[in-house]
Amino acid sequence: MQRVAIFSDNQELLKLWSHALISHFDIFTTSNIAELRDVSAVVIDSHKVDNNSDLSAMFASSTARFLVAGKGWSESKQINALIHGAAGYCGESEPPKLLLQAVTSVLKGDIWIQRHLVPRVIGILIKMNPEAAQPTNNTQAIESYALLETLSSREKDVANMICGGENNKVIGNALNISERTVKAHLTSIFKKLNVPDRLRLALYIKEYS
Repeated sequence: MQRVAIFSDNQELLKLWSHALISHFDIFTTSNIAELRDVSAVVIDSHKVDNNSDLSAMFASSTARFLVAGKGWSESKQINALIHGAAGYCGESEPPKLLLQAVTSVLKGDIWIQRHLVPRVIGILIKMNPEAAQPTNNTQAIESYALLETLSSREKDVANMICGGENNKVIGNALNISERTVKAHLTSIFKKLNVPDRLRLALYIKEYS
């Protein structure tokens, strides 16, 4: 069973989130940064992020997947969290079923954020790394283009829909395939392109397609 930390000082939220996740994961609650080790995911209170800038640095440096949960967090804050390596953002008062779905999704390598924000996140990441968008190393660019050509036609369809922020269910319906098949295609795509998750896949496609 995967270990998930719930990081907050708010006892009401700790109780709510624990209740939503306890039957599916090995849950523990904490307000101590030092205890965020050896976990698969962290559900982190947005107030913690707002009050401690060091937490954002942990998003990319930790092997855990961070899901920020908050109330009324602006789209710019949500985007900033993803840019710094968070796996997503979820409203703190969402139904338990939705919070469980969010944690399950990020643990599978997905991102959890409003679909219309995905292109904005990708655009900002490209601007932050212009060398990747327009590689000066021709060999690297040629290799990247070549890797894209190793994708099957259906894998390219899936990858292109990922760029639009579509989830597996929508992709499956659009391509008339099962969600399990979509997952299988994504696993293959990640391996072929050597990318860890959907966001990096979308960035790769935007850069080299």
